[in-house]
Amino acid sequence: MVVRFLRDETAEAATEDASTLNELPVPPRQVLDRHGARVLDPATAVVAAGQPAPRTTVYRPGTFLVPQKYVRDEQTLTTINGVLARIGVSATPAGRDGDEDARHRQLDELPVRVLLRVREDADPVVLDCWKALQLLRSAASGERPELDPDMVARISPEHLLFTTPVFGGVPWETSGLGGTPWETSGFGAGSSYGRTRGANRIPVTLAAAPPYRSEKPAHRRPVIAVLDTGIGPHPWFGLADRSAPPAAGAGLAVAPGIQAAIRQGELDAGTTLPTQLLRDYWDAPTTGQPLIGDVDTDTGHGLFIAGIIRQACPEADTLAIRVVHSDGVAYEADVLLALHLLADRVRAAQADNRPEDMVDIVSLSLGYYEENPVDVAYTGLFGAAVAELLNLGVLVVAAAGNDATTRRFYPAAFADQPLGGGSGPQVISVGALNPDVTTSKALFSNEGPWVRCWATGAGVVSTYPTDVRGTAAADHEVPGFGRSSFDPDDYSAGFAVWDGTSFAAPLAAAELGKALLQSGDLATVDRETVVKRAWTALSSL
Repeated sequence: MVVRFLRDETAEAATEDASTLNELPVPPRQVLDRHGARVLDPATAVVAAGQPAPRTTVYRPGTFLVPQKYVRDEQTLTTINGVLARIGVSATPAGRDGDEDARHRQLDELPVRVLLRVREDADPVVLDCWKALQLLRSAASGERPELDPDMVARISPEHLLFTTPVFGGVPWETSGLGGTPWETSGFGAGSSYGRTRGANRIPVTLAAAPPYRSEKPAHRRPVIAVLDTGIGPHPWFGLADRSAPPAAGAGLAVAPGIQAAIRQGELDAGTTLPTQLLRDYWDAPTTGQPLIGDVDTDTGHGLFIAGIIRQACPEADTLAIRVVHSDGVAYEADVLLALHLLADRVRAAQADNRPEDMVDIVSLSLGYYEENPVDVAYTGLFGAAVAELLNLGVLVVAAAGNDATTRRFYPAAFADQPLGGGSGPQVISVGALNPDVTTSKALFSNEGPWVRCWATGAGVVSTYPTDVRGTAAADHEVPGFGRSSFDPDDYSAGFAVWDGTSFAAPLAAAELGKALLQSGDLATVDRETVVKRAWTALSSL
């Protein structure tokens, strides 16, 4: 497999090519309903005076995100609700029914969900945070604004984020219905990326031993946090079933505290809007529609990524945090919570000299398209969360997306937008290469001036949960002779082949992990040393 990091002098010109801003696939109604979401349509969206017309994005209309420091201020909430009363709605922070939630009170910049409700004295209205946000922006403009413009600028819709496998890996592609650029252009199921059942992965066998991993390393292992679909059983990680978390030393770990915080946040949101719960770190259920029985599009996605890291940097440890549902959807608030809590963990590890709690790299194979048409200069709440990690010297790697467009896919598109005060290296965005000797760019990969690394992301073989079965069966059997074609939904062999920038990103993260191992003793974790080590590792590649 190949990883190519681009230097600044080799980066492309920082312009967005309008001719390559392909129309993006839109999730079908059942996916939107499942997650309480809506597509923002630029043709019908309301816009406040002085605000640009938005671009297409996917968001949850019953909630928006506000930094916690503003939510704690009762006067600010009262003023916001005074403005929102004009359209018959009110805003209530999630988890504030009864005792005030103080679990993460010290994290001022942590975005928290603010839920919209119809006021009891109002006529029937459509709950839409986009319309509410435009009203707040109007109230924050003019010579005598009612609201603090800086505060309102920090309020954002809660986007849906999507993982990035192609050909069915996008959540709405469960039956091979089409809609992605390479399908509507005539590539369709005949494309070399198309395989079976619309999800583009197939089970395979691997006649190789697990990559060697030392039992007692001389130095601390680099830790790569993977925010994805969680984990499943596999012998490479000593997991025979789902009865217990990975054992110490298995190369795979989980974060129950962060996982519990994510679940509580979803429980709080579920009081007013449709919300699927991530119950723990296990990638389950494997079948999202039991009456059909198809394996969900992104089942096994997180374990597949963990296997890539195990192959490319076996001395590293993977910290798996589940923020993605098995249909490939993540809620922005969940991802931001995980990022802020990871930063809090790193900050404490550096301050108290606890190398065992350190996280060195964060690998993100998910993202969204920002609605702001001037997003070249936009950072928002996601940018603040990423900047917090970069300031601590944590390397952040993000997949570029698989929509064959130059439109900026966040958080990968932060790569050419300086974040973090110039401390650690900026976001490293990764596009996908084909597995050929010419290392050509994969047909599906996004690209543009913000893509700063290219790595093999097509025809990748890696670990897959051994207990996953679906209703698909062998399409041909010879009764009485024990002969048949292979079952495309039987992953008991524990491996699969899959395509996507989702899998190029962790390969780049693993390459950085190897560079960290060569850059010095990882036991020293004060911030200055960590920042310097991150720069040394990146500059060596």
